[in-house]
Amino acid sequence: MKVQRHIARQLLLTAICLWGTVVLAHAEYNHELGLTAGTSFYLGDANHVTVFNRASWTAGAFYRYNIDTRWAIRFKGQYARMNGNSDDFGYKFPNGQTGVKFSRGLTDLSLTTEFNFLDIGESRYYKGRFKATPYIALGIGCAIYNNYGDGHMFNVNLPFAIGGKWLATKRLTLGLEWSIHKLFADDLDVTGPENAILKDPYGTGKVGFIDTDWYSTLWVSISCKLFTTRKFCK
Repeated sequence: MKVQRHIARQLLLTAICLWGTVVLAHAEYNHELGLTAGTSFYLGDANHVTVFNRASWTAGAFYRYNIDTRWAIRFKGQYARMNGNSDDFGYKFPNGQTGVKFSRGLTDLSLTTEFNFLDIGESRYYKGRFKATPYIALGIGCAIYNNYGDGHMFNVNLPFAIGGKWLATKRLTLGLEWSIHKLFADDLDVTGPENAILKDPYGTGKVGFIDTDWYSTLWVSISCKLFTTRKFCK
């Protein structure tokens, strides 16, 4: 009888160990940390429509929480440089001023929701699995920069993005993303009295949402999955 109980205990312990091994083997890593680097540019009164004109650089870091194989939430911080010069396009402002230019840096903090078009990652319950997927992202952000005459400004922006992810290994993910940030302000290109006209070129006293500034970033990323807190279920 004692031998039977001993064998039963051994079998139970073996089953528990095997179950734990299977769970760990199929668990999804929900938490990711990553680094980004790329290029940035601005659209506004010194550059109306030309993308990547006088492009500069951007770098940042992010944390991503993978909700499941399709959805993720990401918090990202980045620093970006941008430049503009109205002479690039022959712009002439109402007061006759030409050659209006600027150069500045800003810090951007954003919280976005990502939607993967394909199921990417591992799931204990879902056999279909892809190593790469395109995705879109939408969220809200805050641009922080030193504005002429007003000190540091904290301006809300709306980031829109398209990108792609590739699982290089079980834990390493490579990415590519192009994002456009719509500001609720028209003073991104104002750094001093020499370019103050860019805040209200036509002296209307107010600026509509469609006329506020934009900035954009194109970057590559590498991220590492850290640990799991839950399993995905399809």
